Amino acid sequence: MSLVKQNVTIEREELNGVHEFVLRIDGERLGFLEYTRPEVGVMRIEYVEVSPELRGSGLGKQLVEKAVAFAKEASLRVIPICSYARAVIQRDPAMSAEIK
Repeated sequence: MSLVKQNVTIEREELNGVHEFVLRIDGERLGFLEYTRPEVGVMRIEYVEVSPELRGSGLGKQLVEKAVAFAKEASLRVIPICSYARAVIQRDPAMSAEIK
């Protein structure tokens, strides 16, 4: 799937107690990052998923970047439970500096 000339959005959504950053391309939900807020001041990244045809495109990393940026703005400590999210954060010096 080519991402050229497509409308790619990542938005934070909360519905029925589920907290997510949702990836949409031309309005179609094609990926998400699920997180929990187990205690005040904490964001746990539980799971990241993108559609198989988008793997390797960098969109999963963008989901993680968006979540970490949100956590920074909200003064939340990030705990990456998801192994993919943990690897993305550890490989990026700027993001890993946000993990307290």
